[in-house]
Amino acid sequence: MSMYIDTAYPDVTLDARLACILKLMKALQVQIEDAEWEGTASQDVVSMRQQLSGLKDRHDDGATYEPLF
Repeated sequence: MSMYIDTAYPDVTLDARLACILKLMKALQVQIEDAEWEGTASQDVVSMRQQLSGLKDRHDDGATYEPLF
């Protein structure tokens, strides 16, 4: 018996409860570009830009994964 608890997933990349910040940033950037191209309400674009800014800040601080819970 070890002193550590075995994790549910052998690798962090397989954990469905975590999302890669870079993938989230890329997807959000595409959504922003699409919304700007289509002329969607500016309030939606502003909130997506704020969300992207927060993800960039966490990535710059060294975070790799974002919890989905």
